[in-house]
Amino acid sequence: MKQKNLKSIFITIIILFFTACSSIDYKINSINGSELKNKIPLKNSKIYIVNGGDGREMSYLSFGNSDEIAKGSGFSALKIASDNLSKYTANVVSEKEILLEDKALEIGAINQSDYLIYSRVEQWSDPLGINCHSHYYDEASVLLSIYSVKDEKLIDTSRLSSKSCPFKMNGIPVSTGSPEKLYSVLFSKWLDEKFKR
Repeated sequence: MKQKNLKSIFITIIILFFTACSSIDYKINSINGSELKNKIPLKNSKIYIVNGGDGREMSYLSFGNSDEIAKGSGFSALKIASDNLSKYTANVVSEKEILLEDKALEIGAINQSDYLIYSRVEQWSDPLGINCHSHYYDEASVLLSIYSVKDEKLIDTSRLSSKSCPFKMNGIPVSTGSPEKLYSVLFSKWLDEKFKR
């Protein structure tokens, strides 16, 4: 009897855990540029991806306002994007230094890149799981702009955003959460929307 009860409890925990994970809202909204008629071919395209800067983060005393610089967030977002892109094409060049868009287009032209992806972090918060709540949560919000380098033309700008807290039992987090985890999913979904792999 005890073994049956333990099995039921274990199954309930797993169901609750996966239900909590699947309820995370991943938003990808095009905010500038035109609707893509065809996806951009990724396989033979030379991609130049640039760090557009760090975002802001909430602290425990922020009360819902992002009041601190999230140091290194621009590089973290860039690394996730670069790692994802490198799975599908070898023609990816990443720029760790923070550049303005016009300078990035200039360097992209020198590199003979086909497309520039300009990655600018807005929000990047990573509280300890036990401190995560409705006003202080894991959050990733990044603006991604795609430019045609040859034409120096903006193709699309999208805001990728998500926020959540790890599932808790008796106030203790069952898993860990992070903006990196959220953004990995967001970037993969964005890649599916905009590029033909």
